[in-house]
Amino acid sequence: MQINFRQLSDEEKKSTKEKIHHGLIELQRKEVRRNRNKKLFTVLSSAACLLLVTFFVFYNTSDSKSSPQSDLERFAETQPSIDSNSNLDNVSLILQDQKTIAVQDSSVISYGKNGTKLTVGTQTINTSPTSSSFNTVRVPYGKRTQIVLSDGTTVWLNSGSSLIYPTQFDGSIREVYLNGEAAFDVSHNKAKPFFVKTKECNVRVLGTVFNVSSYAEDQTIQTALLQGKVRITYNKKGFMSNQELQQDLTPGMIATIDKDTKQLKVERKDVASILSWRDGYFTFKSQSLGTILNKLSKYYKIEFIKSAHLNLDANYSGSLALNENLNSLASTLSSITNNSCTVNANQRTITIK
Repeated sequence: MQINFRQLSDEEKKSTKEKIHHGLIELQRKEVRRNRNKKLFTVLSSAACLLLVTFFVFYNTSDSKSSPQSDLERFAETQPSIDSNSNLDNVSLILQDQKTIAVQDSSVISYGKNGTKLTVGTQTINTSPTSSSFNTVRVPYGKRTQIVLSDGTTVWLNSGSSLIYPTQFDGSIREVYLNGEAAFDVSHNKAKPFFVKTKECNVRVLGTVFNVSSYAEDQTIQTALLQGKVRITYNKKGFMSNQELQQDLTPGMIATIDKDTKQLKVERKDVASILSWRDGYFTFKSQSLGTILNKLSKYYKIEFIKSAHLNLDANYSGSLALNENLNSLASTLSSITNNSCTVNANQRTITIK
C-alpha cells in the first residue's frame, strides 16, 4: 500500500511519520538484540567447547592416573608383546643386562634367597640383584617352564607366555607381571602380599595355589583358585568415571572377566583340571571338541582345518600329553574323534576330515 501525503491532514501526517519513526527505532532495536544474541551464542559455544576440552583433558588425566605407576609396570610397557614369542625356539631368560640364556626343556630356573644366586638347570650364574632390576622369562608356543623366585614362590609358565619379575623383593610388597598364563604356588608371607599384575587386572594373594590366564588375544581373563584365598581387582573404565571391581575367591572358584562387556563372573568348576597343564597334561572333562581344539591351537600355535560335517559340539573327556609333536597329536585326535587327521608341518596346520 502506498500513502498519498497530499490527501492527509497535518495531524495525520504527523501521526504517520511518528509511526514510521517508531518502526525504524524498533527495527534498530531488533537488530541490536540479534547481534547481542549472536555474540552471546558465540561466547556460550566457546565456553561449551572449552568445557568439553577440559573434560577430556581431565578424563584422560584421571585415566592416566590408573595406568601403571610402579617400576615393574613401567618396565613391562617397554617389553615386546607375547606375539613375538612365536619366533622363539627355546624358553629364553633375559637378564637385567639384556643377556639372554636359552633354557633347555625340563630345566628349572631357580633363584637363591635374596636373588644372589641363579641356576638354570645345571648352570650357575652369579647376579647382583636389586629390587629395581628385572628379569624376563619368555616361553615359545608348545613349551612350558618352571621358575622358583627369590622368595620361594614357584611359578609354572605356560605356552606363549612371558613373566617379568624383580630379582629380589625388597619393598613392602611382592609383584610380578604376567602376559599369558601361569600357575603360582606362592610362598606365604603375611607382611609382604604377593601381586600378579596383568594389563587388565591385578590378583592379590598372601600364600596360595592358583592359575591366571590373561592372553592378549583372548576375549576373557580367568583366575582359578585351588588353595588359599585371592582377591581380584579390575578397573572398569567408563566414559564419565572409572569403577573398581573386586572379588574374593575361595578354593574351587573361578573368576572370569569379559573384556568387551566389562563384567566379572564367578562360578565353581573343577580347578584341578585347569591346572593340569603344569604337570604336562591337558585334562578335559565333558568339554566340547571345539573348546578342546581351541586350547590345543593356542598351545601349539597351529591352525585346525575342520571339515563341514565335524561335530564341534560333541563332548569328550580324557587327557593329552603336552609334549607331543604334531604327528603324535594328530594321531591322538584321530583316535578320539574317529576322523582322519593330516599334518602340514610347514604351514603348521592339522586337517580333520
